[in-house]
Amino acid sequence: MPVPITSMASRDQSPAVPGDRLDDSSPSPTTTDAPAGASGRARLRVRLLELVAGAERRRRLRLLQWVTAGGVYAVAVLLMAVGVRSGWMDRDHVLAWSAFVCAGLAFAYVALRSGWSERFADPSLTQWQIVMGIVAVSWGYLISGPVRTVALFPLLLIFAFGAFALEGRKIARLALFASASVVVVTTLQALNPSPGRDLPSLSTLPVDWINLAMSLALLLALAVLAARLSALRTALGAKREALAHALDEVRRLATTDELTGLPNRRSMMGHLAEFHLQATSSGAGYCVAVIDIDHFKRINDRLGHAQGDALLRAFATRARAAVQHSDVIGRWGGEEFLLLMPTRSPAQARERVEALLAAMRGVRAGDWSLSFSAGVACFRPGDDAAALLQRADQAMYAAKQAGRARVELAH
Repeated sequence: MPVPITSMASRDQSPAVPGDRLDDSSPSPTTTDAPAGASGRARLRVRLLELVAGAERRRRLRLLQWVTAGGVYAVAVLLMAVGVRSGWMDRDHVLAWSAFVCAGLAFAYVALRSGWSERFADPSLTQWQIVMGIVAVSWGYLISGPVRTVALFPLLLIFAFGAFALEGRKIARLALFASASVVVVTTLQALNPSPGRDLPSLSTLPVDWINLAMSLALLLALAVLAARLSALRTALGAKREALAHALDEVRRLATTDELTGLPNRRSMMGHLAEFHLQATSSGAGYCVAVIDIDHFKRINDRLGHAQGDALLRAFATRARAAVQHSDVIGRWGGEEFLLLMPTRSPAQARERVEALLAAMRGVRAGDWSLSFSAGVACFRPGDDAAALLQRADQAMYAAKQAGRARVELAH
């Protein structure tokens, strides 16, 4: 009794979900060797598994489905062999059917194991394998003699598995193909009821028409149910994708200042921790600059908060374009900004901040030109991040006291 190769609820067909994705565009996780303390036999099993199924997890899952289908096919061949031995199946017919199945299994294995199937939208070859299964079922019905009714059972399995991997339209087309196949083989069976050479003729017409009617009814019901399940799966995938986008937006809002679009204080604290860890672990230096917009409170009081907000946005726009790619600038709070620079040279850090100050020329708010006062401090062995920020903050206040619109180095 023939059973189709089919893909079991393959994730390869499910909608991609950001953040959740093990999608085909990203590298698949690979398995690891047996632990160092494992026995030689365990290591040999791992090597054999990698040789047969490869190291990539997704490819192994597809091949596991192939092994499952191949096992069921093997059982079907054994049962057919019993039929040949019992005299109600033809040996040549069974050999031809077995050759067809072996060829299909071999093609599927090579395509899946080599990764050739991954060039398609359906890397598990689900639709192709279902078509092959329908052909195997139909052919098996013709040669299975008095137990041919059992040969139709795998059709139910086909659409149960297909519902987890295919769209509703594809399922409908496969259901039409399966229905047409059942009609054809039933008609052929009615025209030639003898299952093979020198085998007894069977009075089969009523049984075959009953099989046909029941198969068509079940195929229709299964196609409807499978399409419904496919629609639910698609809807669930869309909801998961919307949720993933919402989570991405929450993460963005949690780390981005809404007004300026720059990293917020929380995000800058994380960047500062990374810079500090790099400096303490590898000896790489870094400098920080605390930047405060000059006369910002006066601008807010005289021109209004809308003008003050516009000034902050203008600063952020100019700053994004002016800082170097390796630098990180973010809003530290109010009219204060923090600039992180991966350099150990105080002079170089000061030059970068002065270049940023020069980039603000031409930006005005009423009678005021946009300028800032900044203090720069560079990491020294033994410094912690809090002490470094305190020195930069003190240097910034020194710049304010020295006349504003200037950059001061911390002592």
